[in-house]
Amino acid sequence: MKYQKISQYLNHCIDKNSLSHAYVFYGPDEHSKNETALWFANKILNSAGQARFHPDLLFIESDPDEEISINFVRQLKNFLTLKPCLGEYKIAIIQNAEKLNILSQNAFLKIFEEAPKHVIIILCVKTLDSILGTIASRAVKLSFWQVEHELSLSGQFNFENLFKASSADAYNCLEKIGAYKTPDFFKEWIIFLRTKFKSNPTKELTALLIKNQNIYFKLNETNINPKFAYDELALSLWKT
Repeated sequence: MKYQKISQYLNHCIDKNSLSHAYVFYGPDEHSKNETALWFANKILNSAGQARFHPDLLFIESDPDEEISINFVRQLKNFLTLKPCLGEYKIAIIQNAEKLNILSQNAFLKIFEEAPKHVIIILCVKTLDSILGTIASRAVKLSFWQVEHELSLSGQFNFENLFKASSADAYNCLEKIGAYKTPDFFKEWIIFLRTKFKSNPTKELTALLIKNQNIYFKLNETNINPKFAYDELALSLWKT
């Protein structure tokens, strides 16, 4: 498993019987989010491996191109309100939970607020701001942004200079990366920001990291013009 600290933390929650009723796994690493969610659920249920089929487990693989309707949330509620069949818990894992429409999210919030003690819900989303803040605030949030050891751009582009630059100077810095693929640049820029945040977690770095995670998400999921992405980056560095 790639995310050792996360798996250690989740193991600790199980061992100490300190499980939360809700978890949000967020970040672009879809495979690891789903793999970790299944591993966690099966360990709680004392089920071997990473089985998706268990009477007390509901694993929802939603279509990335379709919204998750309120009817689905009602069906989910019916599943969760039933008593566990084999153990102490009933667990729901929702893949691509950012596809919950606003009505579905409001209904989901009600489930969070009224969930029986035997319920555990795991939402897998790309970014935290793709779900209601009132949902995210009621869950344990775990980030799946893999730090890679070999950064192809880090030796060719000075991220530190960009970080310290004013918005105007940032445009000059960004002109140097024209030959590189925009998503690759943003991926490594976010890794740089995460490293800075770990060493000095501030509100300013938190806001900057969230803004740039959203830009990276739009680059991968929409047809945003790369130039607009760089504009957003430069503006996010605005020093007031």
